[in-house]
Amino acid sequence: MQNSRTLGRSNSVMNPGFHRIAMALTMVAALGLWGCGGSSSSSSSPPPSLVSVAVTPIAVTVLRDATEAFTDKVTGTANTAVTWSVEESSGGTINNAGVYTPPQNGAGTFHVLATSQANSDAAGVAVVTVPMPQITISPAAATVHPGGTRAFAATVSGLTNTAVNFTVQASAGGLINSAGLYTAPAAAGIYQVIATSADETTVNASATVTVTTSSSVFTPTGNLKEARGLHTATLLPNNKVLVAYGSNSSTYTEAAGYVGLTSVEVYDVSTGTFTEILGDDGLGIFGHTATLLQNGTVLLTGGFINDVWDDYLDNVSDNGAGLYDSATGVWSGTGNMTANRGGHTATLLANGKVLIAGGADTDPTGTGLASAELYDPGTGTFTQTGSMTVGRYLHTATLLQNGKVLIVGGALTSASDPDATAEIYDPATGTFTMTGAMATAREQHAATLLADGRVLIVGGTTSPPASLSSAWLATGTVNLEGTASAEIYDPSTGSFSGTGSMAAARTFHTATLLPSGKVLVAGGGGENSTAEIYDPATGSFSTTSGMEIGRSGHTATLLPNGSVLVAGGGILAGMASAELNQ
Repeated sequence: MQNSRTLGRSNSVMNPGFHRIAMALTMVAALGLWGCGGSSSSSSSPPPSLVSVAVTPIAVTVLRDATEAFTDKVTGTANTAVTWSVEESSGGTINNAGVYTPPQNGAGTFHVLATSQANSDAAGVAVVTVPMPQITISPAAATVHPGGTRAFAATVSGLTNTAVNFTVQASAGGLINSAGLYTAPAAAGIYQVIATSADETTVNASATVTVTTSSSVFTPTGNLKEARGLHTATLLPNNKVLVAYGSNSSTYTEAAGYVGLTSVEVYDVSTGTFTEILGDDGLGIFGHTATLLQNGTVLLTGGFINDVWDDYLDNVSDNGAGLYDSATGVWSGTGNMTANRGGHTATLLANGKVLIAGGADTDPTGTGLASAELYDPGTGTFTQTGSMTVGRYLHTATLLQNGKVLIVGGALTSASDPDATAEIYDPATGTFTMTGAMATAREQHAATLLADGRVLIVGGTTSPPASLSSAWLATGTVNLEGTASAEIYDPSTGSFSGTGSMAAARTFHTATLLPSGKVLVAGGGGENSTAEIYDPATGSFSTTSGMEIGRSGHTATLLPNGSVLVAGGGILAGMASAELNQ
């Protein structure tokens, strides 16, 4: 809100200049009363009348395509004329008759002034709120078969004219009529339906339409008890899913912004519902790992911790670890890691131990660690193993069919470019060795072991083109962009090769191996609702039905019945919704 001076709580304003005038008049009157010798025979003059101005209405909301008529009431003088004005230069205009017009492209809280022409120190004030016009389109995401139809509706707020014009962004993306009925084209793809205000063409909203021949669909299931993103989801031996920690916008009055969660829930496939087994207490964790051990317990390690009850809200990496027994529902402690880590990886090895690798050393803006350690469930302790060649976090770690672990990409710091390198951990020797590098450096990507033993690396954030990098580097910042590219790692050759690209760039997405051997890639980026299927046989992606809600930072868990549970998400604000792909 623009406000160059304090207007006070009253709608009648008198500036300090008037008080100085009043004081001077009082002194003159005193001198006239006492004069020389301390007395006077003449009577004192009556005090001047106090001029005040009141404006009606005193507070009002005016839509941007409307006007508002104000009236004034002047007392204390025979001259009742006023001069109308708007205090903020960008706050709109008002004419001599008191008719206010909002700014053409602005929004905010402004102040209309009526200043007395008899006494310019007296003015009345009215507060005007001009809301920002917005359009909401429903549904925000839809899946349609080629030639199929779907009805869209748009709601306009902040304007008196609520009419919209519907269009399709791509010329080959289908047709939509004035009533919002969309007809899909014959070609599969991902398209955008746009609703634009008939009154202001800069006000619009879009919906994502996935046109596909796929028979699989996303359908809603029960909601999480706690909205969250950047959490973990682990399939338990009893076929339930453990959803742990994560982060969400703060609900605590002691803190503001995005904070970690201590809440843990279990999803029951048979009922389609979540049950919270640990409530949130304000001491939260995200950027952790959750690994199902061979004995059926879940190992949770590290992450970034913040405490809304403490004096600081910084996210500090942690070395703590805990165990959840899925058979008894009992939590227990275990040994601590040898280093604080967040954004690290945890991989169950064939021998039952867990490889912990990399991660940020202090907080999400810290430095990636090269160190690694092993957790032994038999002793409940962590011990150091060989270090990686490169420090990294936001990388991936994939257990290969030969028992070794492939470490790919990531970044050294939040201010450095992503890494294209990869290395192999050998449990037999406890050492890392470099292997072939990717063609595209990336972080926040996804890695999926295919049925034939190769590894699909898909999406993530990467460095911008060289032509843009130099300009950004001159500012001292690193600006990354999402990529739609994908690569295949072949353990038999130790090298990466290109494969087909996705239809959309993605980061913080999921990539889930399906029973068919294909891979479901869902969401990511700016909370994308679309999904694609990768076919290893053809090396290509094809669009499939989109999710009900756009997501990033969510989880996707393959259930025993072949369906995929997609839960939560949200990088800036957590989501409680969940859905099934089946």
